[in-house]
Amino acid sequence: MGYLKLLMVKDFKSWRGEQLIGPFMRFNCIIGPNGSGKSNIMDAVSFVLCEKIANLRVKSVRELIHGAHVGKPVSSTASVKIVYCEEDGEEKTFSRVIRDGCSEYIFNDKSITRSAYISELEKIGIHVKARNCLIFQGTVESIAMKKPKERTQLFEQISNSCQYAEEYEKKKRKMLQAEEDAHFNYNKKKNIAAERKQAKIEKEEVTQTYYFCVCVFVSSVNLVFRKKYHFFI
Repeated sequence: MGYLKLLMVKDFKSWRGEQLIGPFMRFNCIIGPNGSGKSNIMDAVSFVLCEKIANLRVKSVRELIHGAHVGKPVSSTASVKIVYCEEDGEEKTFSRVIRDGCSEYIFNDKSITRSAYISELEKIGIHVKARNCLIFQGTVESIAMKKPKERTQLFEQISNSCQYAEEYEKKKRKMLQAEEDAHFNYNKKKNIAAERKQAKIEKEEVTQTYYFCVCVFVSSVNLVFRKKYHFFI
């Protein structure tokens, strides 16, 4: 698993000009007094990871530009860039730029669409819809309050198992059909076994009846011959 190595901000919220934050280690702790900008670091990371603007404590993307909250933006643009380091040392850069009230997305210094940008984030295990990377205040409580089905859907998004949902449903239908066929064949085999047993019983009854009839016939013939010829079969 990789980690966030560098955070670069330019005219974003409380930072004027271009600022470099880092390099980070795999585990970091940011401390400071109230109003020192701790939350803005979270906002910067959230912004570049495609978090919704509403969760960054502003009403519009323009308010993220330094000075905009007091009506004096220092620039018409602002940006946040992160350097992500893979386990093998390979580095990837993700940038989100505010320009003309809209967001532009840049991956490895190449401008791409939002969907392609999100796809690249997913490749490093960050799922925007599932929000599996950033834990905001109240998030844990909201997850705990979710219904079981909602939590299941969330975990499927986080684990990325939702991409196998269609294949799972297809195999599930095959399994149910196989179970139904197996149940049908079991009952069919059971009925055949019962019919064979009944046929065997009937065969034994017929054999016994035939043997009895033969015995009666032989006895009758013996009786006739005995009376007439004193001869026994």
